[in-house]
Amino acid sequence: MPSLFAPSSFAGRTAVVTGGGTGIGRATALELASLGARVAIVGRRAELLDETVELARAAGAEVHAYPCDLREADQVDAMLDAVLAELGSVQILVNNAGGQFVAPAEAISAGGFRAVGRLNLDAVFGLTVAVANRSMIPAGYGKVISVVISPRRAMPGMAHSAAARAGVENMTRTMAVEWGRYGIRLNCVAPGIVHTDAWERYGLDPAQVARVIPLQTLATPEDVAHTIVFLASSAADYVTGDTVLVDGGLDNMGPGAAWAADISTAGPPA
Repeated sequence: MPSLFAPSSFAGRTAVVTGGGTGIGRATALELASLGARVAIVGRRAELLDETVELARAAGAEVHAYPCDLREADQVDAMLDAVLAELGSVQILVNNAGGQFVAPAEAISAGGFRAVGRLNLDAVFGLTVAVANRSMIPAGYGKVISVVISPRRAMPGMAHSAAARAGVENMTRTMAVEWGRYGIRLNCVAPGIVHTDAWERYGLDPAQVARVIPLQTLATPEDVAHTIVFLASSAADYVTGDTVLVDGGLDNMGPGAAWAADISTAGPPA
């Protein structure tokens, strides 16, 4: 799909995208780079980051890889040292890295709950504050987009991730109020069910899952990346403290999800 933005829309801007080796992070990094941004991708697996770098290079764009465990403050500081030295100040931060396992709440141990919160909430806080203090606040400008989840009302099997992502949403709203005076805009993007390699590992049938989504299809990483890029652009400079859902209408379903699955195969009225 052609971009709505001019090829040079992000020229002169540096973006840090976490989880840039796969899925939404990779799609976001490639789109920002195609629009002229200097893009730093961050993740634990260097080989996946390198694949994104090669894809960007093949498309005539430039992406730089910085392997880093975002849960470790010393690694985050070292990564930012390298990014700021090589690419300059950071105008855009995309908090996309995350992960969880599916389990009912009674089966989640305290250690498992803490592990998911540490990656999905604590690491987001640590990196966001570090980038703000070291680049965005001194510059008087910044865009922070954090990826959370939809549906937001309940997702069985995801009590640990739901708690962490809800924390990111509320933290984002609070920081948006506190940091507006610094010219920093913070927003969340809440994808629904995105068809990625990671999602495939859950072993679910995409066609069956799509039946409970009003648009009757799963999202692609690019669907989510388009919204992230919009929020990172100057077109969204007056949007802050908000959450944009990219879920095909899933958050609207609530108890209607089962009913929707029953009627999804029915044809139009005669």
